[in-house]
Amino acid sequence: MSPQSFQYFRKKFNFRMLSHQEWVERTLKILTFILMAASLICIIYEHGFYLSEMDERFVTAIVTTTFVFYILKFVTRCFFAEDIGKYLTNNKLEIISIIIIILSYFITGIREHQMTGIGYVQMCHRHVLLFHALYFIILFIEIAKVSTIFKKTNLSPPMLMLFSFLLLISLGTILLLLPKMTTHGISFIDALFTATSASCVTGLTVVETGSTFTQNGHIILMLLVQMGGMSILSFATFFISFLSHSYTGLRYQYLVKDMLSTDKVADSFSFLREIVLTIFIIEAGGVVMLYMYWKTTGLFATDSETLFYAVFHAISAFNNAGFSLWNENLMNSAIVNSYFPQVILMILVFLGSIGFVVLRDFFDPKVIRERKRKRWKTLTPGTQIALITTFIIIIFGTILFFALEYNNTLAHRGTVFDKLFSSLTQVVLGRTAGFNIVNVEQISLPMLVLFIMIIFIGASPGSTGGGIKTTTAFVIVKSIFATIKGKNKIEFHKKTIPFQIVDKAYSIVVMSFVLIFISIVVLAIFEPDVPFKNILFESASAFTTCGMSTGCISDFSIIGKAILTFNMYIGRIGTLTFAYALSKRTKETRHEYPETYFMVG
Repeated sequence: MSPQSFQYFRKKFNFRMLSHQEWVERTLKILTFILMAASLICIIYEHGFYLSEMDERFVTAIVTTTFVFYILKFVTRCFFAEDIGKYLTNNKLEIISIIIIILSYFITGIREHQMTGIGYVQMCHRHVLLFHALYFIILFIEIAKVSTIFKKTNLSPPMLMLFSFLLLISLGTILLLLPKMTTHGISFIDALFTATSASCVTGLTVVETGSTFTQNGHIILMLLVQMGGMSILSFATFFISFLSHSYTGLRYQYLVKDMLSTDKVADSFSFLREIVLTIFIIEAGGVVMLYMYWKTTGLFATDSETLFYAVFHAISAFNNAGFSLWNENLMNSAIVNSYFPQVILMILVFLGSIGFVVLRDFFDPKVIRERKRKRWKTLTPGTQIALITTFIIIIFGTILFFALEYNNTLAHRGTVFDKLFSSLTQVVLGRTAGFNIVNVEQISLPMLVLFIMIIFIGASPGSTGGGIKTTTAFVIVKSIFATIKGKNKIEFHKKTIPFQIVDKAYSIVVMSFVLIFISIVVLAIFEPDVPFKNILFESASAFTTCGMSTGCISDFSIIGKAILTFNMYIGRIGTLTFAYALSKRTKETRHEYPETYFMVG
């Protein structure tokens, strides 16, 4: 049949079927929802429960039916399209997915007759994993196509942020409770605590991560950390905008603008794509470096185990999560006695904590070329403040840790250089990520108090870390010095910091202090046997999503764990975001009351 004949036949067919097109579309949507939901349940059932051979065949049949239907649906819509070429151009990702599905079935069918034994089992396992990965790609595509539903919601951006993390934590809790996720089961409160800790990139644990969870459980933790690190809302918005070829409305452009602190609405989605690309490039670089090093050491039995450890720790480090597959965290001999992995993890933690805005301002080729072209243009004030504050904290923190812990937790380290390097590593990895290469329980009280101050400041804005943020601390310090000097304005590099920023900084600090204080009081009531210094440290660590622990959380009661869970949640979304979500915003009026003066201090 010639192309002209085909086009004539298609147009004639479409003309006859025009009256049925709406019915066909409605039927396809219903079948898509039913099959997608059935496949999702089956995949969760397969990876979460121990199945019989018959159950596995049933799951495979459902997933295969979904793929066949997906291909038929694509062909049907292609046939109904007014312009086939344009339709194919706008659905390249679907075409690639369909080609991979068909090739996978074809190659598997051939190799099935050539392989037996262990090799065949491994091939089948990889085949299943590939199909399930393809399924989730297709699921994202289908969600993107109905992304217009999100425009109809009346929720404010802060409320959306609250609900997005609640949804992520809820899904994580349900998945971690499945039998195949743990080696010997886990209680609901422990699953909720762990899911919150991973979603809020905290790293606090009430069970031993390495031995309690299976590889399936570790994969769930990785996914929670990855989505929580860049914010689940940013994660979903990126994929919806990318897959649906639309910006999902002006309202959501402003939402992304607020999340990323960009200057222009038009820059928001391009910046969001840059963030996702940056994340995967940095994490991939960390994975390669850790994998190549650990492969030479012979630390792990197989290459796949080496790769999994590299991927897990690279994701955990960049997202400042602090989770480790070793029960003793980074005090394991594979890390603590080797400089190279410590350096790689420090770089990943630092890049994750410095903020995406700073990374863009410092490393973006376009920005660099513009600075070369315009010599007067320098790093933005936000970047300069974040870098200055971060380096001051790291340098003074390292010196103080070295001095205070020289004969304590650093006593068994060899040379002075070893002690100094360990001090630097502990401050960088512990400041925002919560990794520890020394026993936190044995840290002296003065250093523990200093660590509380360090983790309270935390990372920079727009990063994967928590705390009140470096820029907030900088503004507070500058404000104090301005008050002491009797200055009415706060200045930085011949520029005035507006009152709105100062007011916001004080609000964040005060609300953070209040929340930590309340949690300390409640914990002191319900955990009377826990030393006060441990309660203070655990409360601050949970709220700042730092994740370092004195090791007493596993003995906390259900109420104690629930309080720290709430702390992690509020600390991740931010006190101001939480306040905005629960309060009704009032419009600013133009009239102004007369000023009044009274004594303070």
